[in-house]
Amino acid sequence: MRRRMLFGGIGAVIFLVIGAFIGFLLGTYVGGNYYPEFVFLTWQGYEAGGWIGMILGGVISGILGYDLGVKIANK
Repeated sequence: MRRRMLFGGIGAVIFLVIGAFIGFLLGTYVGGNYYPEFVFLTWQGYEAGGWIGMILGGVISGILGYDLGVKIANK
């Protein structure tokens, strides 16, 4: 039980950082090139897209990383 939580936590942190970075890059690309007039809170264009991409990428990849870590610990 403890090993599963440890592996899940480590996997979640690693994937969260990588996913947030990739989400930031994709968000800034899409926000800057295709939606320059898009506004999120006080940011506009590539800044708004970058923040949304970072949040979504971090959350989704963190969940997937936790699941992967738990599956590896069960082997």
